[in-house]
Amino acid sequence: MTGILVGCLLFAPQGRDVAPGGLASTIREAVDTVDPVARRRAADRLAARPESLAEMCTAMRKFGDFAAAVPGRSRENVELWVGGRVEATELHLYTPKNYRPGVPAPLLVLGHGTGGNGRQMLPMWIEFAERTGTVLLAPSEAGANGGWAFSERERESARSAIRHVRRRFDIDENRIYCSGISRGGHLAWDVALRYPDLFAAIAPMIGGPRIKLVQGQNNTRYLENVAQLPIRDLQGAKDDRYLVANVRWAFTRLKELKAADAKLVEFPDLGHSFRLAAVDWVEFLGRSKRDPRPRRVVRMVAEPREVRAFWVEVQALDTAKVKVVPRLVATRAFTALDELGQRAYVAREVERHTARLEVVMSGPGDFTAKSRLLRSFRLLLDERMLVAGKGVVVKHNGVRRVHPLERSKRVLCREFVERFDRTFLPIAEVVVR
Repeated sequence: MTGILVGCLLFAPQGRDVAPGGLASTIREAVDTVDPVARRRAADRLAARPESLAEMCTAMRKFGDFAAAVPGRSRENVELWVGGRVEATELHLYTPKNYRPGVPAPLLVLGHGTGGNGRQMLPMWIEFAERTGTVLLAPSEAGANGGWAFSERERESARSAIRHVRRRFDIDENRIYCSGISRGGHLAWDVALRYPDLFAAIAPMIGGPRIKLVQGQNNTRYLENVAQLPIRDLQGAKDDRYLVANVRWAFTRLKELKAADAKLVEFPDLGHSFRLAAVDWVEFLGRSKRDPRPRRVVRMVAEPREVRAFWVEVQALDTAKVKVVPRLVATRAFTALDELGQRAYVAREVERHTARLEVVMSGPGDFTAKSRLLRSFRLLLDERMLVAGKGVVVKHNGVRRVHPLERSKRVLCREFVERFDRTFLPIAEVVVR
């Protein structure tokens, strides 16, 4: 069973409506609604307004009234929506001297180590920020400040902090980067693996992904999600042997997946340490830019809340086969393997319980999809991905179907209110079951 919703052509920009109750202010109010459930209702009210799809698209492309910011370091105590409630969080920020509202700036998100705070993360990146015009964001952990717990609360806290700063500063949606040290390195990996379209590049340091069969902590099952993502990982070879083994395993797997720009930088003489100057960050991050509509998208899924990648979204999993924590039996053959062999065995078995969706865009309006262990998915398409006056062809697991078009403002408004991405306005929803 299939369905499709399609939208508008974008017209030339017009004057911004800033009057109370006008389109621009209504969009702003919807985006700034804190509770996600209430935000969805606000999006639906927005879609019910009398403006055309074209007028809404124009307003969304021009979205954002940003105040000037004082250059230098600052600290904010803010309330973020985390885990279904408001959570007080301390944010440390650095604004470069050349930041100007109206000129979208890169954003570098920095995760601190165990027992640390965001303030400690800024000094090492200030020179980079000034050279590149990058805004720095370093949240302090609001919960138990121990090691990275691989929890949904931690991931949501990081994403909520990014959302907050994107509303305060004029941030380029396609140049958001993430780095972190130790616990913060785990953060960079974990958030990127589960939300692969959030960052344009990551730079984890002495932190890594994990292969562990407790509490869903095996996030190496999602490595294919970031095969397109530029990565530089700095790691001391004499660090904790399990961390080093996990990081090496991740890059071995990424090489198998033909990752285009993923590199592990090891320091043979160092333990839980690294040398920041080993990478030319101005060059690496400066050339790393997210493509909001990549030709090929792969989404590995086990958690029903982590289903999106760019313009692809899994809607329903085969819950009888997809397992967050699969039960594995230690057979005699398994116990006979060395540590590397056991690691590879566990990774393969966990991947067998992970849903996979791959979609390739051959051209506008023409898509090929392959999937396993899922029941339905949808494609969210913007104007550039469609052919005017024609249906959308989707060949899924060998079955080709042409989907007719149906106009709706609802998809556009729901997507923008949730993600407020000015560079990608989905105006078509193709549902495949």
